[in-house]
Amino acid sequence: MRQERKNINRREFMKLSAVGAGCALTLRSGQGNPAAAASVEDSINARLKIFDSKLPVGLYGRVLQVGDLIPPGLKPQSNLNPLPSARVSERLQRGMRGLLGGQPWTALFSPADTVAIKINGLASGHLSPRIELIEAVIQGVKSAGVPAGNIIIWDRTSRELERCGLSLQRSETEVRVYGTDALTGGGYAKKIESFGSVGSLPSRILTDYATAMINIGVLKDHDLSGVSAGMKNLYGVIHNPNRYHDNRCDPYLADLLALPTVRRTLRLTIIDAILAQAEGGPAFSLDWIWPNNSLLLSVDPVACDQVAASIIDRERSRRGLPSLAEDGRDPTWLTTAANLGLGRCRDLDVREL
Repeated sequence: MRQERKNINRREFMKLSAVGAGCALTLRSGQGNPAAAASVEDSINARLKIFDSKLPVGLYGRVLQVGDLIPPGLKPQSNLNPLPSARVSERLQRGMRGLLGGQPWTALFSPADTVAIKINGLASGHLSPRIELIEAVIQGVKSAGVPAGNIIIWDRTSRELERCGLSLQRSETEVRVYGTDALTGGGYAKKIESFGSVGSLPSRILTDYATAMINIGVLKDHDLSGVSAGMKNLYGVIHNPNRYHDNRCDPYLADLLALPTVRRTLRLTIIDAILAQAEGGPAFSLDWIWPNNSLLLSVDPVACDQVAASIIDRERSRRGLPSLAEDGRDPTWLTTAANLGLGRCRDLDVREL
């Protein structure tokens, strides 16, 4: 194949999230309809049981924010500037233990799994998940007994992966690295999956090969959806994402998260927020980059993106920019997803390490 830390603390997060439209709407809904809130709890519990009945519903709403990944004196300007691999790995493992306990990877994966690690190569490595983080995730999955050949690093196209600094690999005895476009016989499933407003062909990497997915996104502003972090990265799973950008991507992002293949496979969301972008996304813009110096980890994709949105708004305020809501880009799709029982955007358990 570095600037002072400016992370959000728990008190600041709760203050920010309380005034965000997504959380405010859900609070009103929950306060007025206890039966609906109980239904959401049942839905979350059922979703967790899809992949591991040992994981309690209490994990939903929990987000680990682990910091101090940039060594003192380093000032990276893009994710192509390397960080010490051992430091990134140690911080990831500490965060995973904080999220899931002493054996975090075995809580999510078994040797029988084929794990598809979805990255976001849109920014050609400048603001795509950094190589050191991807390597650390691979080692974590291997620690659960998953063979190297049962791990697939992927995105929409092989070209995007190469532009991020990854070497393509098709051998089934090694960690595989290739795009959906590289699959023989066509990259997408033949049968449309649908939920709500979304009808799409998922990548065959998920439908034909993977039993589990890790979604690794990056923390950045998006000119339409407001935030591109975890859930927005799932647009790379389907064949027709361009159809689903109206109305700030609401309800499309929520409905995509509810597609059967996504529900079946998604087990962990990791957001590379070491460097983040507060404006001008989804394309990389050096003028709006800042060292947030953290990773976000959660089994709850909605909660993870709620924290991401709050961090973006905090930095926008620091720079004198309007909030996402004031700019007409409030991520209301978070409320939509929470009301479907796909995660939480209120009463969050945000833990910092």
